[in-house]
Amino acid sequence: MDWYAHTPKIPGAPWEPLREHLLRVAARAEGFASVLFPESRWAGAWARALGLLHDAGKYADAFQSLLRDGKGRVDHSTVGAVLALERYGDRSAAGWLLAYAVAGHHAGLPDGGGGGDGSLAVRLRKARIPDSVRADFLREVGPLLPAELPLPPFADPFAVALFTRIIFSCLTDADALATEGYSDPETAALRGGQPDLPTLAAALRMHLAGKAAGAEHSDVNRIRAEVLERCRDAAALPPGLFSLAVPTGGGKTLSSLSFALEHALRHGLRRVIYVIPYLSIIEQTAEVFRHAAFAGLPGAVLEHHSAYGPPGGFKDGDEEGVGPDRHKLASENWDSPVTVTTAVRFFESFFAARPSRCRKLRNVAGSVIVLDEAQLLPLPHLRPCLVLLEALARDYGCTVLLSTATQPALGRDQPLPFGLEGIRPIMPEAGAPTLHTAMERVRVEHAGRLDEEALAGLLADDDHPQALCVLDTRGHAADLYRMLKERKVERVHHLSAAMCAEHRSTVLAAIRADLDAKLSCRVVSTQLVEAGVDLDFPLVLRAMAGLDSIAQSAGRCNREGRLDGLGRVVVFDTERRNGLSDLNRRRDITKELMAARPWEEALHPDALSAYFRRLYGAGLKKRTFDGGDPYCKGRMKFGPFAFSVQAGCRWATE
Repeated sequence: MDWYAHTPKIPGAPWEPLREHLLRVAARAEGFASVLFPESRWAGAWARALGLLHDAGKYADAFQSLLRDGKGRVDHSTVGAVLALERYGDRSAAGWLLAYAVAGHHAGLPDGGGGGDGSLAVRLRKARIPDSVRADFLREVGPLLPAELPLPPFADPFAVALFTRIIFSCLTDADALATEGYSDPETAALRGGQPDLPTLAAALRMHLAGKAAGAEHSDVNRIRAEVLERCRDAAALPPGLFSLAVPTGGGKTLSSLSFALEHALRHGLRRVIYVIPYLSIIEQTAEVFRHAAFAGLPGAVLEHHSAYGPPGGFKDGDEEGVGPDRHKLASENWDSPVTVTTAVRFFESFFAARPSRCRKLRNVAGSVIVLDEAQLLPLPHLRPCLVLLEALARDYGCTVLLSTATQPALGRDQPLPFGLEGIRPIMPEAGAPTLHTAMERVRVEHAGRLDEEALAGLLADDDHPQALCVLDTRGHAADLYRMLKERKVERVHHLSAAMCAEHRSTVLAAIRADLDAKLSCRVVSTQLVEAGVDLDFPLVLRAMAGLDSIAQSAGRCNREGRLDGLGRVVVFDTERRNGLSDLNRRRDITKELMAARPWEEALHPDALSAYFRRLYGAGLKKRTFDGGDPYCKGRMKFGPFAFSVQAGCRWATE
């Protein structure tokens, strides 16, 4: 009999033959995987095997009846997992890794040895292979399967689990695209068409040249030009791990983008992924990339995060110039030259199991990953984040740039036992004190304890018509904002992560307008304003926090160096608590550190280095990734292999 994979949306159109679907998916997946380890063809063979096996269970009368009648439910994915084990052995890594990926290509990577009905062990025990599968699949497709699938000597079990997810990504994206090409060719035709990296690099060079020509002569702009030049020079270095530590206001955003594009062109990397910690920063950064650096190049930037939506909704030909469907399609698999996303979305995708989350992973391979504000990586998840970055650089041809306004001690044994090795600084570490002195635009002072009345009085003082106050909690910021409104203070603005993206953008635009017009402007904000938000106040007040947060807040003070003297950054104590252990730990370390130092030295590189050494050395214990890691529940427990591939693993350090 004839076997089919899918039925058409249009009545009367031909059904898709199953063998043709398997061959299409196998060819796509093999092409996707060929870039993972280009020095050999072994990764492509793995992906080809997955493509051929994934829908083997559709060679069954029950599934063909489902296509005809549209009734019932048939588990077709477990059949392919069983065949993978039979073909490549249930005592081999190849058999089990293929089984996980095939079994999960619809529902997600299953748990390994758990007792739930969805675990791979239970599914395999319950599986029954129809005679038609053994007869027709093995006759039509079986001879095309690779004879053997070598597994390279990965560094550790985590590396094997990461490979499982990335090869799974090759399968799920290939399956989705092949199915879309058959069932919805109009949508499939919308994919692609973005400008290439050489075009984007040329556009950025032109933008930066114009910006430099119109810049005023100042120490700040001189340093920005030096940072850009060093980034361009570093682009010629071999791929790997880099750091860019420049004080706030030093032009890191566009300089790091310039490094990423030039480095990608020099070394044949495929795309740039810009990873940002906060939504407030991502909105501003994507705006700069889209409408300044790449102006007139629609589709150059994919902005992918939970809050994204252009003002007024999507319209064909609007701000991206490509309409809503193209943006949605690009966000499915990050098939875009430049992707701007959040740290949460980036890192969680690599510890996820659902096909929709993992589909994009294969496009991360061979990319330049810029981790903006790297000092904001949360301590409880620091270890898995660093191990992932190390593996991407080591095994998947990625270059990782850690961009930061401070100098977090992310190198191994500084004091992290699981830190990164071989980080190459773009700005020389020996010159950090000199760079700090040249970029010094503020003076930090400590005001002791200030209650709400005293704080409101300081902000309302006519001697400080332009001031920013940064607090740790939404409630504290809202209460202080209300107090200022009750005092009839003019032009008071409030910023909070609780606002929607459009509201935040509107408020930020109003703040910038007041500052540019030299009008009175008081702003009460949560921490969202600290990293990357381009504001310039003569006075910044910051509730006691980690020294890294204080440094970020200071970056909103005298940012352009236009004041006759130094800007003022006033750190104060408050009775309001934030309830977050990580923030409290950072604040307490700052108090201990600054008890022995004058506050004028709070932003000196030596102080920041001491702060990060204490921060990362406090309570972080060395652990190894192995089958007995207590923070991973769903481990493979079959044969000689034991490592986690479970959905939603949260690997912690405490």
